[in-house]
Amino acid sequence: MKSVKYVLAWAALCSSPMLFGQGVVDALKYSQQDIRGTARYMGMAGAFGALGGDITTLSQNPAGIGVYRNSDIAATIDLSNQVSSVNTAGVKSTDNKFNFSCNNFGFVWTVRFNQEALKNLNFGFAYNKQKSFDRTYKTAYSGITGASSLSGYIAKLSEGYTADNLGYSDNSSYDPYDQNPWLNVLGYQSYLINPKSTASNTWGSIVGNGSTATGDLYVREKGSIDEYNFNIGGNIYNVFYWGIGLTVTDFSYDVQSGYGENFTNGYLPDANGIMGSPNANGWYLMQNMLHTNGSGFKANLGVILRATNNFRLGFAFHTPNYYKMTDTYSASVKYDFTQGSTSYNDLAETPSGSYSYEFQAPWRMIASAAYVFGQGGILSFDYEYTASNGMSFDDPYTIDMFYNTNQEISEMVSPMHTFKVGGEFRITPQFSARLGYAYQTSPVKSEYRSGHEIPTAGTLTQFTLDRATNYFTVGLGYRFSNVYVDLAYMHRYRRSELFPFSPIPSTGENPFNPDEVEPSLAITPQISTLTDHNNSFVLTMGVKF
Repeated sequence: MKSVKYVLAWAALCSSPMLFGQGVVDALKYSQQDIRGTARYMGMAGAFGALGGDITTLSQNPAGIGVYRNSDIAATIDLSNQVSSVNTAGVKSTDNKFNFSCNNFGFVWTVRFNQEALKNLNFGFAYNKQKSFDRTYKTAYSGITGASSLSGYIAKLSEGYTADNLGYSDNSSYDPYDQNPWLNVLGYQSYLINPKSTASNTWGSIVGNGSTATGDLYVREKGSIDEYNFNIGGNIYNVFYWGIGLTVTDFSYDVQSGYGENFTNGYLPDANGIMGSPNANGWYLMQNMLHTNGSGFKANLGVILRATNNFRLGFAFHTPNYYKMTDTYSASVKYDFTQGSTSYNDLAETPSGSYSYEFQAPWRMIASAAYVFGQGGILSFDYEYTASNGMSFDDPYTIDMFYNTNQEISEMVSPMHTFKVGGEFRITPQFSARLGYAYQTSPVKSEYRSGHEIPTAGTLTQFTLDRATNYFTVGLGYRFSNVYVDLAYMHRYRRSELFPFSPIPSTGENPFNPDEVEPSLAITPQISTLTDHNNSFVLTMGVKF
C-alpha cells in the first residue's frame, strides 16, 4: 500500500505537462543574492547597514540615503572569473568563465533644508546586479547500473502509466505530450523505457540489471537578477536617518544541458513491443533548453540611529518580491542502439512549450551595528535573516497547481542567515584600506543534501543543492577633492551537491516527509560535489557635488 501511495504522489506532482521546472530547486535559484555593489561596499563584505552614504545601500538599508550630505553619482565595473569544479568519485573536472560587466551605478540628489530638525531630504536611483548565473560545469560517471541510470529513474516515475498513455496512435489525433509528463513520454519515444508486459503499467529501463554504462553531464548556465532601486530618505537632527525604497527586479535565466550514457547489455523491446533480453549496445544523449524570464517588485524600509558620536545602529526590512515569470522550454533525445542486426537510430523531440506563473521570493530583515573611530576607521557588523521557507509559487488560473511544490518548500527549506563583518582603516585622510568577511548558511536542510528525494518536474532532471557560502574581501580607496576611486577584490567560495536526477525511495508513505519514508532507495544516482570559486575585481569611480 505504501508503494502505491508513493507512486500516486509522484504522478500527481508530474501530472501537468506545463510544469517544466517549478520546484524547490527553482525557488532557491530565483531567490539567490550575492554580495555585489560598489567597490567600497564589497571591500567591507557588504557590512554597511548602519553606515550608509554609499550607492549600494539603496538596495540594502534604504536609510543609508539619508546619511548623504551632498549629491553623488557613481559607477562600478566588475571583472570576474567563475571557476566551477566537479568531483565525482574522486575524478575532477574544472571549467572557467570570465565576465566583464557594469554591475552597479546610481545617483543621489540632496535637497538641503538647513532646519534644526529636518536637515536634508535625498532622492536616489541605483542599478545593482544582485546575481550572475554565468557558469559552466561538466562531469563523467562510471559504473552505472539500472538503479543509477537516468533511464531507471524515468522507468520508476512512469509506473502507473501504460504504453497507450505515452505512445502515439496511428488512428487518432492523440498527442501524449498533451496529457502526460513530458519526461515519461520522451523516455518511451526514445526507447529509454519499455513496458514489462502488454497488460501491465510497470516499466523497465534500457540500462537494467546486468547492464553496464558510463555517463556524461554538461551544463551551461547564464543570466542575472538585476535590481532597479528608487529611494527617498532624510536626516533628522543628524541623529536619525530614514529611508523608503521601491525595487523593480528583472530576472533572466538560461540553461542548456546534456546528459548521455554509453551502455552494453541493454534492454530493448522484442517483437511484441515489451522489454526483451539484455542484448543491446549503444548510447543516448538527452538535451534540454530552458529560458526563464520575469519581473518583480518589492518595498524596502530602513532606519539608522546614531546612538553616540561613534556608535550607530541600523535596521531594514524588505517585503517579499512578487514576480511574474514565464518559462520557455524544449528537450530531445538522440539515440543510436544496435540489437543483433537491428539498428535504432533517431531523434525524439518534445514540442516547444511555454508556461507563465507567479512566484513570491522571501522577505528579508537586516540588523546592523557600526563603530566609527573618529577619523581613524570603521568597524561594522550586519546580520541578515531571509525567510526562505516562506517562498511560494502560484497559478492564478488553476487552483492548487503548486500545492505539492509549496509544501516541499516549507518542509525542505530553512531560513537563511548571513553574517557580515567589515573594517576600514584610514591610512591618511585621503587613503583607506578595507577588509571583510561574510558567511551565508545553506537554505536547504542537511538531510536533503545527503540523499533524500527532491521531486522535480519536466525533463530537466539535474540540479544542485548549495551548502554554506563564504566571502573574503579586501579593498582600497582614495579621495581627492570631490572625486573618489575605490578598488576591491572578493573571493566567493561555495560547495554544492550535484544530482543528475533525484533519488527515489523504494517504499514510502509520504515522499514529502522524510520522517515517513523508509531509508532504502530504489533509485540512487551518483552524487557529485560542485565547488564554485568566484574571483571578482571591482573598480568604482564617483563624484560628490
